[in-house]
Amino acid sequence: MPDILYSSDPHPGYILLSDEFILQHMPRANGTYVKVFLYAYQHYCNRVSGLSTQSIAQALHMIESDVVEALRYWQDLGLVHIQDMNGALSIRFEDGGSLPTPPPVREKMKQQEQVERPVISKVVQVEHKPTYTPEELAVYQTNPKIAGLFAKASVSFGAPLSPPNLSMLYSFYDYYRLPVDVIEYLIEYCLSHGGRTLRYMEKVAQDWSDQGINTLEKAQAYVTRFASYRPILNALHLRSARPSDQELTYIRRWMDEYQMPEELIVEACNRTYSRTNQPSFAYADSILENWHLMDIHTMEGVAKADESFLRSQGVPAERRQNAAGAAEGFAVHSDWDYEALERLAQDQLYSERK
Repeated sequence: MPDILYSSDPHPGYILLSDEFILQHMPRANGTYVKVFLYAYQHYCNRVSGLSTQSIAQALHMIESDVVEALRYWQDLGLVHIQDMNGALSIRFEDGGSLPTPPPVREKMKQQEQVERPVISKVVQVEHKPTYTPEELAVYQTNPKIAGLFAKASVSFGAPLSPPNLSMLYSFYDYYRLPVDVIEYLIEYCLSHGGRTLRYMEKVAQDWSDQGINTLEKAQAYVTRFASYRPILNALHLRSARPSDQELTYIRRWMDEYQMPEELIVEACNRTYSRTNQPSFAYADSILENWHLMDIHTMEGVAKADESFLRSQGVPAERRQNAAGAAEGFAVHSDWDYEALERLAQDQLYSERK
C-alpha cells in the first residue's frame, strides 16, 4: 500500500478546518449538514459574494429549507453565528474561535499577509419564506417530532390537514424557528381564543418569532401578559384573540411609557366607546396622554378632575359625589367636545394644585 504524503507548505485553493471539527462535530452531524457547512465555509474563506440558500441548494442538489435547517444546526453548536437582517440571514464563521486555524500555519500566513483580512459577515440571503411540496413534507414526517406535531394538529382541528396547511404549519418550525412544543401550545391557545385558521396562527407565530419566544416557558409568560390586555380590549368592545400590531403599540405605550395602571386604561377605553361608539385607540390615547401629562395616575385623581369639571358646569353636589355619575356625564351630553372638556378639567385641576 503506498504511503500518503502531505505538503507542509500552505498554498492557495484550500480551506483549513480544526481537529475539533473533524474529530468531534463532523462524526455526529448529518452528512447533509456537513456538506452545507463545508460549501458555505469555503465561500466564506474565499470571499465569494452573492451566495444564497437557493444557490447552495442547487449546487448540492438539495431543497432550500434543508440548507437553512443545516445552517441553524451549526449555529446551535456555536460554530456559526447567524443574525436575521430584514428577510436575509447574515452568517459569520469565527476564525480562531470555533474553527481555529492551526497555530503554526496561522503564524506563517500572518507573515505572508501585510494586512489583516477584514471580517466578512453577509454570506447567505433568504429572499422569501419557503413552501414545501407533499413529497418534501413526507420526508420531514420521518422526524418523529414533526410527525407528532402534524398528528396533534389534526386532532386539534378535528380533521386531517391539507398539504397547503401542513406546509404552512411546517413553516412555523422551519422558517419562524419555533420549537415543536411551542407550536403545539400556540395552536391550542389560538383555538381556545377564537383564532381557528392557520392563517391567523401564522400571524401569531411571526409575532412570537419576532419576540424571541423559543421556549414553552417564554410562550406561557407572553400569553399571560396578553391576558392582561383582555379587560382593555373588552372595554373597547373588541373580542379578537390577539390585538393588531398598531393596537399593541398603543397598549404598550399606555403601560410602559405612561405607566398607567390597568383600571385607568380601562376607564379611558370605557369613556372612549361611550363617546364614539367605536374602538378608537387614538381617542383613548388622547385621554390617557392628557392624564399622564397632568400626572393623574389613580382613579382618585380622575375623580377629582371630573368633579372639578362638573363643578365648573354647575352640576349639583350630590351628582358630583358619584364618580360613576361623573363618568356618565361625559357620555350623556353628545353635543360636548369631549377632548376639550377633558383638557378644561385638567387645567382646572392644575390650577388648584398650584
